[in-house]
Parts: sequence; structure tokens; C-alpha cells
Amino acid sequence: MSAVSAALNSRRAVGALPWLAGMILAAGVVVFALTFFRNTSNVAPIDRAPGPPVRSVDQRTVPLAPTITQLARRFLHAAVGGENPTVAYRISGPSIRQGMTLAQWKHDWATVGVPIVPFPIDKVAASPFRTDLSHQKEAVLEVALVPKKGSAVASQVFFIGFGKFGKRWLVTYWGPHSPIPSHDAR
Repeated sequence: MSAVSAALNSRRAVGALPWLAGMILAAGVVVFALTFFRNTSNVAPIDRAPGPPVRSVDQRTVPLAPTITQLARRFLHAAVGGENPTVAYRISGPSIRQGMTLAQWKHDWATVGVPIVPFPIDKVAASPFRTDLSHQKEAVLEVALVPKKGSAVASQVFFIGFGKFGKRWLVTYWGPHSPIPSHDAR
């Protein structure tokens, strides 16, 4: 008997054959799955989509409506400063109201809070605005809330978004420019 046939007929080689066959079968299943299920969608890739290119909705830049800065100041005092829940509700859009009625809003205002990041407006010395975008039906401003000297409050920059609902502008977004650090992060 040769050395090769003796090695293949050994008890160890015969016991390893089912494991070897299983690995070959698993590799075959993986190769089959990759080739058969690679791209079964009937959606054409973006670079080969038929027809003319899709154009976005007309979003021409327009001058910022003067009512937007007035609305932003009202929102800062009523909502962000926590002065008036009714006014805050009325000048907030659906994305901020989150389906709440005025009664629910007032209840949450007094108990758990509403989805508006608060800031102590009474400690703010200046709040300059910068326009990020201004279109026919939407606008976004950045507002820097600069505290008074000697105040323990740090400056913070916020985004405030607006949407036009009919003839009326409402605040649709209020959020910090960067995450507010927690006490644990210090």
C-alpha cells in the first residue's frame, strides 16, 4: 500500500470526510446565493434611469419676509423662554405640535414639557439672526443667543425653521446648532 492510499484509508481521514463535504456544500450554497440573489430588483440604477432627469420643486431664493424675524422673536420669548404656552402653540407648526391639542399642550407645558429646547431668554443680551435659506414657502435662520455679562449661561447657536401654511408663517423647527453638553460630559 502506498503512503497516500494509507493516509486516505486511515480512521482519521474517513472521520473528517463528512466535515469536508459539509464545508464544500456550505461554500456552494453561499456562492449560489450570491450569484442568484445579487440584484433581483426591477428598479433601474440611478445612472441608467429612463426619461428626462427629475427636477426638484422650484426653490428660488427670495428675500426673507420681514414677518419671519418678528415671528422668531415672538417664538424666542413665548416658547423658548417659556413665557406663554398659548402663543407658543399658535405660532408653532405641526412638526413641533406633534398632534397635540391646545389643552394637551398646556398640560404638558406645565408638567412634562413640550418638544421645544428651552433657554433662559431673560439672561440673553443679544440674539442676532443669520439667514441660512429663504424660499417661497420655507426659511431657516440661525440665531445666536448671547448671554448678558456675568451670567452663568453659555452662548448657544440654534436653528429655527419656518414654513408657510396658507398665508401664515409658522415655526416648524427649533434645535441647537450643536449638541448641548450634558453634566456628565464635563
